[in-house]
Amino acid sequence: MASINHDQVGGLNENIARKQTLKVDSSRQNNILRIKARKAKIYQLPRNQKLSKIAMYSNCNQCCCKGWRLPEESRHKDVEVDYCPNIYDLCRNANCKHPLEAHFSHIKNISNEQMDQLLSMIVDAEVLYTTIGLQKDKFIKKIYSFLFTFLHQCVTERKPAIIQGPLGDPEKSFEKPSIQKIIKNFVILKYDKLRETNEAEFKVIMEVARTFLLCYNNWDFECPNDCKDANAEENFYKIDYTRWLVFCYVPSFCNSLKYYNCSEIFGKRFLLYTFPFLSQQFLSHYEIEKESLPLEKQILLERLPKFLDSLREELQNDKSEIFNPAFKPVSNTAVSYVARTKRFADTVNENRFAKRMRREVEDLPDDTVLEALNRVNDPNVNCTDVMNPVVHSARDDHPKAEERRGIIEFHVVGNSMINKVSMLQKKWLLDLKNVFAHRLPRMPKEYITQQVFDGNHKTLALIKYGRPIGGICFRSFPTQGFIEIVFCAVEDKEQIKGYGSHLMNHLKDYSISKKIHHFLTYADENAVEFFKKQGFSNDIKFPRSEYFGYIKDYEGAYLMHCELHPGIIYTQFSSVVRKQKEIIKELFKHRQQEMQKVHPGLTCFKEGFRRTIPFEAIPGLRDIYGWKLPRNTPKHLRYTEEINDPEVLAMQLNNILQLIKNHKCSWPFLKPVSVSEVPDYFDHIKYPMDLKTIGERIKARYYVTRHLFKADMNRIFTNCKIYNSPETEYFQCAEKLEIYFTNKMKELLD
Repeated sequence: MASINHDQVGGLNENIARKQTLKVDSSRQNNILRIKARKAKIYQLPRNQKLSKIAMYSNCNQCCCKGWRLPEESRHKDVEVDYCPNIYDLCRNANCKHPLEAHFSHIKNISNEQMDQLLSMIVDAEVLYTTIGLQKDKFIKKIYSFLFTFLHQCVTERKPAIIQGPLGDPEKSFEKPSIQKIIKNFVILKYDKLRETNEAEFKVIMEVARTFLLCYNNWDFECPNDCKDANAEENFYKIDYTRWLVFCYVPSFCNSLKYYNCSEIFGKRFLLYTFPFLSQQFLSHYEIEKESLPLEKQILLERLPKFLDSLREELQNDKSEIFNPAFKPVSNTAVSYVARTKRFADTVNENRFAKRMRREVEDLPDDTVLEALNRVNDPNVNCTDVMNPVVHSARDDHPKAEERRGIIEFHVVGNSMINKVSMLQKKWLLDLKNVFAHRLPRMPKEYITQQVFDGNHKTLALIKYGRPIGGICFRSFPTQGFIEIVFCAVEDKEQIKGYGSHLMNHLKDYSISKKIHHFLTYADENAVEFFKKQGFSNDIKFPRSEYFGYIKDYEGAYLMHCELHPGIIYTQFSSVVRKQKEIIKELFKHRQQEMQKVHPGLTCFKEGFRRTIPFEAIPGLRDIYGWKLPRNTPKHLRYTEEINDPEVLAMQLNNILQLIKNHKCSWPFLKPVSVSEVPDYFDHIKYPMDLKTIGERIKARYYVTRHLFKADMNRIFTNCKIYNSPETEYFQCAEKLEIYFTNKMKELLD
């Protein structure tokens, strides 16, 4: 069984196709980069040239012509390079003969972003058109023709390239569980016991599984016409193969079509078809290449044969738990976590903190924790935030989403005096030098060029649409155990999108992979805050003897240090923290559901109350089972009022209110201030209050303590003194009434 040569975009000849490797073919990647570079070049064209390109795929508004054609004398010129037709040039189509403007008049006012989306679809359509002529397989050629026509139609109708119809919706997955879920279930089912006995071996197995999925997502599967299995077509392999081409393979180089990992949208059926061939290819490649692989890869792939044999046996068991969509791999982990937490607490009884931890674990049964974990991991359950319904996304959420969609990529590039450097890398280094020079105007351009092209320095490049938009230039000192960050910059128009944070996280993961756990950099006053957000500090804990004489010193800059934790994957850190928060929120939600009575809560602080109130004045706090007032609570926070009889308190407060209303100085405060009478009152007073509102609050049993009642009364007097000057009658009434009120409250307390 041999893999098919799909097209020239992949850059695979028949010899390479027969000798597939465990990594994506480099020539295929070069072609993908060339397509992206072509798009990036088109995006930089003047607007009129872009419109001319789009006009070639747009309907004429005066006839039925499907696209403008270059005039005869200019038919060999390239609009993508340096030729910009005149808007009055006539279409070469004999049935049209209308000017260029007639083909783009309906789109000349669209935004640059919409125009770039149309141009991206046009380039992809042209790539597919070229590929159709080179493709020999009729079945694949038919699918490419459909996609070409579809993209052409999307450009004509100015609609997004979203494929809908009988092929199904990949967003919902064609079969559950997905291949990715099956592999995860398999690892947990077979190797979870290693977590306790040999955690290092478990991590190796997890890495083998990730390698398998990575290869699976980048593999070229055999065409149904070449399949030797007579039942493959009967078992819908032809349909699945079509889906794979449309949703996985073609979008890998035509990014106007949404790309999906095949391990996420296909399931058991597709895996059973493809696994025999893939496992055979994996093993044959390993036997051929194992001697030339790095040592760490050899250690990793030594587990591959046994891993594949075990997976093959499990796939043959149709009733295996790995095919169960409801299989929860976190359950055993959660149980072992709770057990480990209890064992830890039991071994340090004399430690006060450990005792507290043990009580908390005992208050939360294992079933409750497991239920919360399962609900958080269940995609069908909407876990709402009961503590804070407003969701704040992490700084790197946007670039992570773009990276998953293939919009941006990260590459470590550098110059070399020994090894050959590709022209593409040289171009990227030049572009990065320009980015650094533009964003760091104080730094001499000659110095930036020297550092970027120095063989000892490397640059982590952020590539968007085939063009660098930012990067971090750094130098590694493996023997000293640190990396020096020399430059860090992102283009002006790409600022405040989280690219800087995501770049730094990628560099942290890269550093950890090289077993280097310290960053050092000199940051100017404009960059200090950015580096602090990335975990850097002016408190240098790295030994000076390790970096003195190695790192470059910059005048007017501050030396900053960041220590990396080898157990953290920084590009996933925000997602992990968010997951932990979701689990805690789910436990809060579970606890809240156990409480039967819902109390109104306190609104006094929102209304400007700034004094402290007794703990027990919080509605419902005393109803909580097991709650007691802390022994060291200050006297002014202890509750000594008639909370058990709110009617008595309301009657007392109402008596005082009536005395206040009957006072001769109370007339300015009997009702709320009218905006029509005092237009600018609310410009000065944020929290208005009056005696009528206080009376309504007494009836509603709002005042559960005298403190709240006294706060509202004092607000009346304070507001009056803020708005009115001392010589006014209103100010004098407020002072007299305040003295009267204070005396009455003392009488009540006595």
